[in-house]
Amino acid sequence: MAYLATRESHEYLRTISRVGRRLPAHIGALGKALLAQRPDGELPEGPYEAFTPHSLTSRRALLADLAGVRARGYSVDREEGVLGIVGFGFALRYDTPAQDAVSCSVPVARLTPGHEERIVAVMREIRAKIEATAPGFGGAADWR
Repeated sequence: MAYLATRESHEYLRTISRVGRRLPAHIGALGKALLAQRPDGELPEGPYEAFTPHSLTSRRALLADLAGVRARGYSVDREEGVLGIVGFGFALRYDTPAQDAVSCSVPVARLTPGHEERIVAVMREIRAKIEATAPGFGGAADWR
């Protein structure tokens, strides 16, 4: 996964993602959102690299997580890529399988159940707005 654009929070305690940063797809909300759009058979056997003690390092654990992503419609990274950070990832469904995703990451210290619900609701709206502008998905001119 490669970060193409980021926007930082104005909060004192915040996450920082750098444009150009690369992570394996099994690490983080963006990658898991995209992996969930693909057939399970395309997943390599593993074991997968661990970035934190919470990283999913087995194919079995990742497949179980991806089943949850498919059921929810978005991925969750609970300190799997960076300790102290929770991320929510949403595949952009204008390609099949999806090749792009958006995410929101929040410090664990600032995340409450109500805040999590609000993030998911706002990110669903953002995904819908992005998809609505995509060519072939009801949107505007080809921007690729």
